[in-house]
Amino acid sequence: MKEVVITEFEVRWGECDPAGIIYHPHYIDWFSVARMRFIKENGISYMEDFHDKGIVLVVINVQCSCKKTLRAEDKAFVHARLKFVTRTRMALLYEVFNEAGELCASGMTEHAYVDMSTMKAVNISKRNPEIWEVLKQLPTDEPSGQR
Repeated sequence: MKEVVITEFEVRWGECDPAGIIYHPHYIDWFSVARMRFIKENGISYMEDFHDKGIVLVVINVQCSCKKTLRAEDKAFVHARLKFVTRTRMALLYEVFNEAGELCASGMTEHAYVDMSTMKAVNISKRNPEIWEVLKQLPTDEPSGQR
């Protein structure tokens, strides 16, 4: 299992604001891409294992702190890792670095497992025990006793 998965981006001109720096909502988009890659790199297909089985990961909390600007054509590296995973929720942490290794942004997303048809939260260990077995093995920042 991979503790940290790194996703590389190049800042595109269309992602910049009039000041020529990345417009802050794009960090949230990058977090989404990094989250799906983290899940996939750890043996779970979001589309097959969640979405196609009627479960979506609904964002219930998102945070982003911008620390250093990125400009068009800059490379950005989003480091994603799992903060915690429980039977009803998961949260990931993100750090965005530039090519010099400087921290440009950090953030977190928290998600509930939700049934697509009822839009109600579900217990993933009951709804999809096979996926729960994989999820609970992933390395997290919090002790496993809280799962």
